Amino acid sequence: MENSIYFTQVKVYLNQLTVDEQEDVIRFYQEYAADAQLSGERLISELGTPKQLARRILVDYSLRLEEDDIHNTYEHESTRQDRQNWIKQEFNLISIVLEGLLTSIVWVPAMLLILICLFATIGIAAIVIVALIYYLLTGLFQIIGGLAIMPSNWATGLYQGGIGLIIVGLQFVAWPVGVTIIRTVFRALMRFVKYVGRRFSHKGKEVTHHA
Repeated sequence: MENSIYFTQVKVYLNQLTVDEQEDVIRFYQEYAADAQLSGERLISELGTPKQLARRILVDYSLRLEEDDIHNTYEHESTRQDRQNWIKQEFNLISIVLEGLLTSIVWVPAMLLILICLFATIGIAAIVIVALIYYLLTGLFQIIGGLAIMPSNWATGLYQGGIGLIIVGLQFVAWPVGVTIIRTVFRALMRFVKYVGRRFSHKGKEVTHHA
């Protein structure tokens, strides 16, 4: 494969980058290939297929972009929009890493493990949220039930309502704890995704970590 055709194909897969970023990346690898006198099969052996190289570039770019935006992490965000943007960015990183891993059968086990961890994280978050909502509703029903029977049996009504108030009051502690659990599990997932992403993007070759 001629180098010009190779890098033209690489550029096709870099449509997530701006035109200037694409040109910068292509120029870097063209200069590297020229300096190392790589062409044809040697070029593919060193850098992978055009799609594999492009996916490694996108993973590496996304990881470095995420590191540059470290001050926008979940715990430092002050608005709901900031949190939503951060979560969207993290899921976008997961998607890019998974797409990259798909280009090589060697990385399929890592991709499957990420998917398992992702579904486990979503499952844990769902269980925590459902449990918190369940106990909140239980407390509210206890209060309503206590008020309903208080005219006929004030002692029982007062007791039941008091239990409900305790359960509702505990929500002020339970929700922050639940959110902390979800954050911790999600952070663990992202650390694993970034670890696999770095291993994939570098692939043991310093050239992949371009300037």
